[in-house]
Amino acid sequence: MSNVNVKKAIEKARKYFDSGKFLHSMQIYHRLINEHPSFVDAYTELAFIYIKLGKGNSAEKLLRKAYEIDPNNEEVLFMLGNICLKSKRYDEAIKFYTPLSYLDYPIVHHNLGLAYYYKGDYLEAEAEFKKVLRLDPGFPKIFESLGEILIKRGSYEEAVDYLQRGIKKEPYNYTLYHLLAISYWNLGNLSEAKKAIETAIDLEPNKAELWEICGEISLELGEIEEAERYFNRAIWLDKNLVDSFINLGLIYKYRGRDEEANKFFGEAMRIDPNAKFKIDEKLKFLRDG
Repeated sequence: MSNVNVKKAIEKARKYFDSGKFLHSMQIYHRLINEHPSFVDAYTELAFIYIKLGKGNSAEKLLRKAYEIDPNNEEVLFMLGNICLKSKRYDEAIKFYTPLSYLDYPIVHHNLGLAYYYKGDYLEAEAEFKKVLRLDPGFPKIFESLGEILIKRGSYEEAVDYLQRGIKKEPYNYTLYHLLAISYWNLGNLSEAKKAIETAIDLEPNKAELWEICGEISLELGEIEEAERYFNRAIWLDKNLVDSFINLGLIYKYRGRDEEANKFFGEAMRIDPNAKFKIDEKLKFLRDG
């Protein structure tokens, strides 16, 4: 097949793909690969169809063949990186993304950051996410990603700074307020933590975890009645929240209402038998406190 005919075949395969005729498109790509085994574009475009059809293993086999042919091909490296990231093979994902990092594509640095994050290398993840922000300040969820990383690293003041910047851009993003509350909480600024988590609840009232966190912050502020209300709302939304049941038990124990307290403790242990250790620890703290 001449170069002109190869070009026509590719155009035809793409038209079939665009019109949803994937089988016809795939047949052309398979023929191109058989007749031109070093033509990398045929591998990558066929792999893309397999990915769209949910056949990741078939896509990966094709891409690895393409990688053997041209190990510096940017599209091959990126697609292999994505497949490895999705299948939780983070070291391999890093291996494929790293040669692309010089290109300064935000998506490459974001995915590389995710691979480092899930691998537990938070310092490298932070560096990659900061590159994304520098390259594209409007990149989706970049302030969330940076906030999470900085919280993981214990850099709470810096997390507050980035999260507040994110809130200016996305004032209705409840996750940013949630992370801001966690940051303030760890800094010991309970009043700001409570304001932030209450805003998160206003924006997303059906998220049980937010009510539970608000209850815990209220407890630390000594606002027992408010804490009780928040924990009750949390377990109304999600009946498997062990910590909310434990904290309700502690509130009733504090009030001297042992029978009701034990009911809450019993429910926590029904959900998680290991909850007994946490209950004993908190009861000891209550007695000593």
